[in-house]
Amino acid sequence: MSDSHEDTQAVTKAMEAGKTYFKEKYDLNVEFTHHKFNPPDLGTDVGLYGHLTDDTNTEVFILMNYETLEVLTAGVPKELIEKQES
Repeated sequence: MSDSHEDTQAVTKAMEAGKTYFKEKYDLNVEFTHHKFNPPDLGTDVGLYGHLTDDTNTEVFILMNYETLEVLTAGVPKELIEKQES
């Protein structure tokens, strides 16, 4: 990332894509509270950290490519996944 404006745009796009991912995959509404870029020599990935909108104690995480918006991994509490599958 070259400047803070590009950083902000990349994070905003990634957060919107992350919210959509959690809604479509797990039927969860999430809010991201902070992010962390991987070092540029490791790629174009950003980690987004947050929680459920209706439960700030239930944390979620997603790692995605901020250029392609491809989800690399997501972290959701196991009990929420099991609840959704039943």
